[in-house]
Amino acid sequence: MVRPNFPGSLGSYSLMKNTSTILLLGLLLCGCSQKQAVPAGAAIDLVQAGKDTSWRDGYVLHVTKRDGPALQGVTIAAKLPTGQTQTISADTATLSPLPNATDGSSVMLTLHNAKTQTGSESAALGDFPISLHK
Repeated sequence: MVRPNFPGSLGSYSLMKNTSTILLLGLLLCGCSQKQAVPAGAAIDLVQAGKDTSWRDGYVLHVTKRDGPALQGVTIAAKLPTGQTQTISADTATLSPLPNATDGSSVMLTLHNAKTQTGSESAALGDFPISLHK
């Protein structure tokens, strides 16, 4: 017995099944991508050579030179509750997005061989990571 091939019967079911499979595989592959988009106006873009950048935490960051994530001549200044200004400085530092911050409003700055100065007191800090929030 021969079945008639009516529009909308098994032929379109097969097409719909194949199309659905392709779409689901595409969504799965896109969802597994490790690359995360950085939002426009991300905090990491605020760090520019020769400019002072103020952060929500009360820190002011100055960078002499920036080449991607590599920074040179880095100074962070903050006003303490006592009224004194504390500075943390380093010849070099590394800049990166703050891990687990998905909105792009924070950065991680690791100062290498950092030194701190408050009034007449100074101290060596070694590698000093600090998170900054816009």
